[in-house]
Amino acid sequence: MTLKEEQAKIQIKPSVTTNFKMAMVVLTFLITCFHLLEVVYFPDVTLVSNEILLGVVLFAIIYLWVQEVKDRRKVEVVNIELLISQEELKEANIGAMKALITGEEARDPYISGHSRRVTEYTMAIADKLNMSEEEKKHMEYAGNLHDIGKIGISDAILHKAGKLDEDEWKIIKKHPEVGVGILASLKFLPEEKILIRHHHERYDGAGYPDGRKGENIPLGSRILAVADSFDAMNSKRSYRPPLSKEKIIKELETAKGTQFDPKIVDVFLDIIKQDDSIFVK
Repeated sequence: MTLKEEQAKIQIKPSVTTNFKMAMVVLTFLITCFHLLEVVYFPDVTLVSNEILLGVVLFAIIYLWVQEVKDRRKVEVVNIELLISQEELKEANIGAMKALITGEEARDPYISGHSRRVTEYTMAIADKLNMSEEEKKHMEYAGNLHDIGKIGISDAILHKAGKLDEDEWKIIKKHPEVGVGILASLKFLPEEKILIRHHHERYDGAGYPDGRKGENIPLGSRILAVADSFDAMNSKRSYRPPLSKEKIIKELETAKGTQFDPKIVDVFLDIIKQDDSIFVK
């Protein structure tokens, strides 16, 4: 449910009714008109003094203003509560999906913890690029959920020890789109859906699903591509051991400008060269 829909369901009772406010305005107007008639047609007669009239008008204005401020404050409080509830719902949904992904990864010792590690590498790059807190939050969510589309792929393909055939590759290459489809029912995460869709695009345009090229690929997707590939090379798989530190660095260097954004690779190389513990021993 959207914020507007939730808001519409909540009946905020005003401090005073609209009819009462209108009655106060009409009464003040009538008293003012009565006093003007008195001044024009009966200048020697004082039925309502200027002081009393001014007091009544000021009282009405101040009273109505105070009630309006109180009502606006009520609306602000409700809006804040709705925003908090919506954020809590968002976190709960993301938490449930993260748990689902973690459970799926735990079934295969070769990819267990993959999404968590990709998120860590992604956040390290985002920090180095001085991305805003909001951008980093999008990156964190996208990192954790980037492979959610693989949930619908059979274990026979995902855990295959040998080389995938052409049909199996076609299935694997659909997982970014499938992931976006899984998240489509959620009204939030619009930025994350874009990042997830394009995290397998290549800088030279030879990637999937849309063949985007260069900076037409979202920055977050370019970051995910480097982090995702690094973890794949740095992890033991059923068909090979993890690559050596030297081999990984060489592969990243070689892929600059073809598979990866050169700037992102340079940033990540600085990170991994400074922290040797990141490599599998």
